[in-house]
Amino acid sequence: MPDATTLRRITAYVIGASAILAGLALALGGLAMGLAAVVGGAFAVGNWLVMRWLGHRLLVSNERGRAMWGLLLAVKMGVSMALVWAILSTGVIDPIGFVIGLGGLVLGIVAGAFHTMLAAPAPRAEET
Repeated sequence: MPDATTLRRITAYVIGASAILAGLALALGGLAMGLAAVVGGAFAVGNWLVMRWLGHRLLVSNERGRAMWGLLLAVKMGVSMALVWAILSTGVIDPIGFVIGLGGLVLGIVAGAFHTMLAAPAPRAEET
């Protein structure tokens, strides 16, 4: 299980990546795409925070609790899909901009994990 520092670092990277992608979408795609990227980025950050919380609960619970928290993770995925459908079906939000902002979730998780890996102390070779 990742430690609290790693999870905070990944959270910061998800927020930062979402903000950078929203800024790029605004600069390169205009106001409509930029606002849609902000909505997608906010969705990405919210999704990460809920996933992080549920994942922690899943890992620290007993056997019976794991079934409940695992079910809640599945429900979260369904709710996420329904929210994305609701957001995009209105036609108000630019779908490309939304996906650009949502990309901050994947980019932030990958960048935060790489940062953690690179910041870890080098393993010591065993002397024989």
